Amino acid sequence: MKPAQEEMNVFWGKDSLLKGQINSEGIFRLDGKVEGEIYHTGTLIIGETAVIKGKVEATTLILNGSLEGEVTAKERMEIHARGRLFGTVFAPVFVIQDGGIFEGNCKMMAK
Repeated sequence: MKPAQEEMNVFWGKDSLLKGQINSEGIFRLDGKVEGEIYHTGTLIIGETAVIKGKVEATTLILNGSLEGEVTAKERMEIHARGRLFGTVFAPVFVIQDGGIFEGNCKMMAK
């Protein structure tokens, strides 16, 4: 028997802009622009066209776009090849793939 796969709960398109706060859970793919705060329980996938300015808290964060601000990842933070992070990271696991950019400070914390 195959294990149940998680399905995407939220999708934020590339032409969207939000100024304010997002509270969500599950799997969230964000391709648009956000200025403010994101509080997410689950996996947050920031797509290549996304531009985030502000504070982000998630269980797992996968960055393919641009993020400027403070990030707290409770389990894992990944910057993929096209990802760019300018700011501060708090995470127990922090992975930067070849081509990924990180400028800022990082504090590794226990889970």
